[in-house]
Amino acid sequence: MTTTALMPLDPTVSPQQAARVVAIRANLLPPEIRDGRRARRTRSLVLIMLVLVLAGLGGWYVIATTAKNAAETEYNQTLEQLAVVQNQQKQDDEVQRMIKVKQGNTQLDKELNVLLAKDLSWADLLDLIRDTAVGTKVKVTEIIGGVAVDNKGSAKAEDTSSIGTLQVSGTAGSKKEIAEYVDALGRLTYVSDPFVSNVTEENGIVEYTLTVTITDVGLCGRFTTSCETGGK
Repeated sequence: MTTTALMPLDPTVSPQQAARVVAIRANLLPPEIRDGRRARRTRSLVLIMLVLVLAGLGGWYVIATTAKNAAETEYNQTLEQLAVVQNQQKQDDEVQRMIKVKQGNTQLDKELNVLLAKDLSWADLLDLIRDTAVGTKVKVTEIIGGVAVDNKGSAKAEDTSSIGTLQVSGTAGSKKEIAEYVDALGRLTYVSDPFVSNVTEENGIVEYTLTVTITDVGLCGRFTTSCETGGK
């Protein structure tokens, strides 16, 4: 029997080198399996992103809801405070009385402005008669007056200028002083036609009585305008 020794193909390779196992890597998975794994990773990534987006929207919704509830609570508290204040005002009799008095005064002023638009200012008229005597030496001791009124209580003139008469009585040092007073009255616009109806003299003192006509210039309205004085 003959033994034959097998020699290495390459004489330079030692037997140890020839016996070494060469590491070889190869992906032998079918393409379907690889595509399936890749698809699963993609779906997982999409799901994670979707969860993150939903979590962000949920957080924003919670914050918005909290802010809305806080605003509604503050609004309701404000309405409650307003209702409490209004109830207190209604229950406060003094405040209600003052409000009613103020409203009544306003309404009264409006009614007076309409009713007394052509009213005669007696205070201004009488002051004018007395003040006119200051420039002379005549003294005024008594003034009696009267006007014709219509059914509304306002002065009514029988003609276009005369609305009533005044009777003025007093004393003076002489008839000349009385004449000067009559002349001063004639220059006024509130009155006209001064006429001396009686003159008596006793112990150097002259007593007189005169009448004047009240003109419609005096109908200036006490509650609407400021009546003029001083003979204008």
